[in-house]
Amino acid sequence: MTLFAPDSALLRGWSRWWFWAWTSCCWVLLSLPVITAPAATLWLIAQQRRHADGEAALGPGETLRFLGRWLLPALRLAGCHLGIAVLVLVGLFGPSPGGPYGQLVLITSVVAGVTWLLVAPWSVVSLERTGRTVAALRTAYLLALSRIELAVAATVAVIAAAGAGPFLATRVPYLGPLLLIALPAATASFVITLRDRAAAVRDTIPTGRIGSGPVRSG
Repeated sequence: MTLFAPDSALLRGWSRWWFWAWTSCCWVLLSLPVITAPAATLWLIAQQRRHADGEAALGPGETLRFLGRWLLPALRLAGCHLGIAVLVLVGLFGPSPGGPYGQLVLITSVVAGVTWLLVAPWSVVSLERTGRTVAALRTAYLLALSRIELAVAATVAVIAAAGAGPFLATRVPYLGPLLLIALPAATASFVITLRDRAAAVRDTIPTGRIGSGPVRSG
């Protein structure tokens, strides 16, 4: 009987999977216009935060207002990441000037690419502090420097989740679809946990949480 008690590990695990599953499905639906995908990702992070804090999830009306408030800030950050990714790819695979300049471009592109991969996951969570792209990137960069092992773990988790999606959908019968449904929210929750652990060692960088909208400083 203890297996089905309200506080049993089985029911806690079921509750967690159910929450991850429905927030992941909502994230996919909210991302369908594509332009709303960055703000929808912030919504997914906000839902994980609220659930971890024991707060009620954002309802339909609150979700629409949330997306409206965060649409432009999230798009600016997404545009910045897209630009950096394009520059890194051009440096790695584009025409090379050859000689020492070619080596310099290659090394610079590799360093920039690795740094971008470490900063990108936490920059989305860090956007919650000011709603400004530069501040989010700077905070994520400082956190990655202070706890690089956690930044590596967050980046590996995001890449692994992206790669695991097709595998779970096509190669794992029965259990695969169940894991796939919850994968986006589970990954977001893991990245948030790692980011908060990194922020805990930096007294000047509060962990924060996504609230009703971007906080503007004077």
